[in-house]
Amino acid sequence: MTTIHEIMQTFVRVPHLIGRNAAHTRVHPPLTMFLVGHLGARLALVFFLISLPLAVARAAEVTYLVKPVEVLRAGERAWVPLNVGDEVVEGDAIRTGKGGRVEVTLAPKRVFRVSEITEVVLDSMVLREAALSARFRIILGRFWTAILDPLRAARGESLVVETPTVTIGIKGTRFDVDFDPRTQGVQTLVLEGQVEANPQPKRPGPPIEMPGPREIAPPQEVTRDEWTLLVGANQKLIYLPGREPILVPITDEDLDDEWVRFNDARDATLR
Repeated sequence: MTTIHEIMQTFVRVPHLIGRNAAHTRVHPPLTMFLVGHLGARLALVFFLISLPLAVARAAEVTYLVKPVEVLRAGERAWVPLNVGDEVVEGDAIRTGKGGRVEVTLAPKRVFRVSEITEVVLDSMVLREAALSARFRIILGRFWTAILDPLRAARGESLVVETPTVTIGIKGTRFDVDFDPRTQGVQTLVLEGQVEANPQPKRPGPPIEMPGPREIAPPQEVTRDEWTLLVGANQKLIYLPGREPILVPITDEDLDDEWVRFNDARDATLR
């Protein structure tokens, strides 16, 4: 593979070659055209390689925060305070104390928020100008996602939220995940759009073929150990390991929850 150093050396050699063969250019004009074209192609490649990191190197930014909120940077051992304007990147972890909460903007109209007494790990997060790919892991607590600019699968965009018991895939939606580490229970509220929920595998083993997603009208129980649910707008998924997942309508009590009302207000500013 041609290196940038080799390409730069071409810049030095080509003018010399043209000058050295100047006496032959009348007899062999294709030589000059070849050398000039060769130089132009390599020059274009250099500009592309230099500009490429600038196109992909973009971090998520903290746009709202109520202390206490801390971040554990990738590869570090000590938690440090997080502040508005700070950036978070792939491999970082965020945790909040009593009364703390934080909003992180991934891109215009694409944010996530972390409630009090919550810890989440940003396992993967690639932010490009034209695409978003991320996977977030909830250790405990509540995690809100607002993707008001829908993800585009054709561009390779994806966003997945994981708990130890359930994986939730997102397209374009507003939803809340509440994970209790004591019971391993998950409650998911979907305010807009749709999410796809699957249980985490019980143990490592060979891959098995899973049936495709299917709509389930609330309220209804699913009695299979292996399941995939499409949770739509104004629906709530309740799941405890060892029990059937339950899909029911969101209630007025759910909507009156302070965390839900806070996020509704914040999301309104994104529209």
